[in-house]
Amino acid sequence: MVVPLVVGLVGGHLDYGVFASLGALPAGFASFQGVTRTRVVAVVAASAGMAVSSFVGGATAAAAPWVLVLVVIVWGYVAGLAVCLGPRLSVAVIQWAVALLIAVGIPVGPAQAALRAGLVLAGGLFQGVLVTVSWALQRGDPERAALAASYRSLAAYASELAAGRAGPPPPVAFPAAVRLGDPNPLLPQVMRLDHFDLLELAERIRASLAALGEHTAGDSCQAASRFAADACRVLEAIGDALGAGRADRAGRVTELDRLVTRLQAPAGTDWHWVAEALLGQLRAVTGILVRLDAVPARGGPAGDVPSTLVGPAPQEGIEWNARTLRANLTPVGETGRHAVRLAAVAGLAEVIVQAAGLPEGRWMVLTIFLVLKPDYNSTVYRSIHRAVGTAVGAGLGAVAAALAGPDRGGLVVAAAVAVAAAYALFDVNYLLYSGFLTVFIVILLEILGFPAVTTAEARLIETAIGAALALVAYSLWPTWEGLTAQEKFACLMEAHGQYACALLREAARAGQITSARLRGLQATARRARTDAEASTVRLADEPPNPPLTPAVARTLVAAVTRLGHAELSLHALVTSSAWPVGEQGGRSTDADAERLQALGAALGTTMSALAETVRFLQPPGRLPSLRQLHTAMRNQSPPPDPRLVRITGSMVDAIDKLESVLRRTPAPQ
Repeated sequence: MVVPLVVGLVGGHLDYGVFASLGALPAGFASFQGVTRTRVVAVVAASAGMAVSSFVGGATAAAAPWVLVLVVIVWGYVAGLAVCLGPRLSVAVIQWAVALLIAVGIPVGPAQAALRAGLVLAGGLFQGVLVTVSWALQRGDPERAALAASYRSLAAYASELAAGRAGPPPPVAFPAAVRLGDPNPLLPQVMRLDHFDLLELAERIRASLAALGEHTAGDSCQAASRFAADACRVLEAIGDALGAGRADRAGRVTELDRLVTRLQAPAGTDWHWVAEALLGQLRAVTGILVRLDAVPARGGPAGDVPSTLVGPAPQEGIEWNARTLRANLTPVGETGRHAVRLAAVAGLAEVIVQAAGLPEGRWMVLTIFLVLKPDYNSTVYRSIHRAVGTAVGAGLGAVAAALAGPDRGGLVVAAAVAVAAAYALFDVNYLLYSGFLTVFIVILLEILGFPAVTTAEARLIETAIGAALALVAYSLWPTWEGLTAQEKFACLMEAHGQYACALLREAARAGQITSARLRGLQATARRARTDAEASTVRLADEPPNPPLTPAVARTLVAAVTRLGHAELSLHALVTSSAWPVGEQGGRSTDADAERLQALGAALGTTMSALAETVRFLQPPGRLPSLRQLHTAMRNQSPPPDPRLVRITGSMVDAIDKLESVLRRTPAPQ
């Protein structure tokens, strides 16, 4: 942000530096999205769109101001629709509207508009260059930090188990999953493969800890709890070794190896298989760390890592984005409705600006773009904070411009301080961020010849009007979470049903389903539970909208959490070396396999029916008797593996709870 201003000041064209800086500003906010290459893509997408928007805004405002109404409507619809593409691209697209409305305030002819667009593009791409340079400065350190955070989260979970608080781990993906899904291109190939091995082992350790949690709560002699505490210390040591500086890594790995060597799996317990599996995984992590720290830190760009090592990652690409956009074009869905609402309200605001002849009306329209969101809580929160932050920032900006006086160097320094504070507070507090951003904008416009006091007054008044319009628009045509939460909870039932069925099929006849397929189903179920939990929080922030109330949503999430815990335990069992060999050394019989497959088929049918119940909010019909099937399996002769009986019993209990809740939930009138 500062470099273009300084170059412009030294070169005698500070106005050019201002436009380049205005291009770097939104691109910088886009650079918070993504990891490495995806981060650069976000910056480039924002920069290219801002350049086009700057040209269109400046040239249209000069030649045909009323045409801006149509332009604002189109930009509003595109920005609203981009929400379905995720935060990385939606944040980049919203910067196009920012550039459009800033350019509208300074109408120019096509030639001057093209020059300005080039400066905006240069400023944005300069941000991209700085992001790319960071790849060479931090080779491997961000990846190690993300892995360290992942293993420390496992240590925290093990600590909970050691304290007797059994339950499934949080449904969120490991921090390293996102980081390693977009690794530093400059890392050596062998180092990248070791990172993926560590992430894969973290997933397996999480399942083993969940299986151990089945025993810690009811363990009268506390042996399982003590083993969980020992595992916690080892996992903390792994996190420390991954997060240590280069000079300390050897010592940390030596200490880790000592802890793992001392850790023993207790014999003669019904959870011995869990301890053995977990111990083997911890030893594997230690071996990788010994090898990883022997890998040279420097190396050329490596080829792409095979996707099978990465595990399930979000689908991306032009084709996937196009399909997603096409699916959300209808205003029936949340995204489509938001796009139409944003376009209509922004277009109405632009009509008001043109009809009233407001010279600074762009602040009203810009506020609507920035505060009107798909959900109720974010819209209210941003509207209030944007209005208050702008009021404070407008005053501070006028004061800063007055203190700097005609000294352009002083204005550049003041702008640098303001934008540094805005960036620092971007993810901390929206009110403070809005205040410092307003200071920065007021100072830049002072440099371009727009009096700071006039700019501050206009921004204050029109921001308040824009925030009020956004609130009124949401109130008149809301997108309540209760209207879309049904689909998220239906997907939750379907995802866990598919995961549980696959596990039971694998338990019946080992080798039917690959480990990668099971891991993919597990990740899908985890994401579905994360979405459902986020939906439950949003429901609590909105006015009640029966029948899917926050209380019902919380109860459903609690029951699925129990089911998820049992699924993780079964996953750990069927992928361990102790399966399919039973405790007496005998393999599972054909009768065992048939009953497991029958239970799995009935479970799949039940979860699909419950998903349809949630999707259409109608009472479920007659469902298979899972309890009867489980009892028959438990009482067969010879008896099945007791570990399997206990885990499947927990699964049936959780599904019975889901059915009970949905039968008690009244259908909408």
